[in-house]
Amino acid sequence: MTVPLYRRLLGARFEALPTRVRELHNVTGISVWRGRADVERGISLVARALAGLLGLPPAGRDQWVEVTFTPDGGTELWERRFGGAVFRSLQYERRGLLRERIGPVTLIFALDVSEKGLSLVPRGVRCLGLPLPPFLVPAVRTLESEREGRYRFEVEACLPLLGLLVRYEGWLERVKPI
Repeated sequence: MTVPLYRRLLGARFEALPTRVRELHNVTGISVWRGRADVERGISLVARALAGLLGLPPAGRDQWVEVTFTPDGGTELWERRFGGAVFRSLQYERRGLLRERIGPVTLIFALDVSEKGLSLVPRGVRCLGLPLPPFLVPAVRTLESEREGRYRFEVEACLPLLGLLVRYEGWLERVKPI
């Protein structure tokens, strides 16, 4: 059996994660999590166009969310459903860093474990395989935590000079494994 992606990337630090964060990232088979989220999108024309191109979740408060995690040979396919919209990404490891491919864009992250939970620390962005210059790289902030026995998530991406691309936060609970 392949060691789950986040367990491989974090090594011994994996055990320091809050219980629900550890449970969500211990993907050994298909798992489904459901909950609610608030989503805000940027209002600039460029932000709206880019969010549409990448399939980012639509704006809305208190949306129903379902995330299906599918491991495959050391990678994880994440399929997020916000209301009726589907947002997919493929996560994998390369050179000790997490990579997340969303359409033609690949985000590169280091993983940081703190008393608050798990954060993805941006290390670069590639588009169609080519690195973006630093002045085009979006600022990304994430936090995965546990509160009131639930997995909690906060994600924000802002574009240089243009501001907000997308911000979403909410909670998930595990559905019985498939």
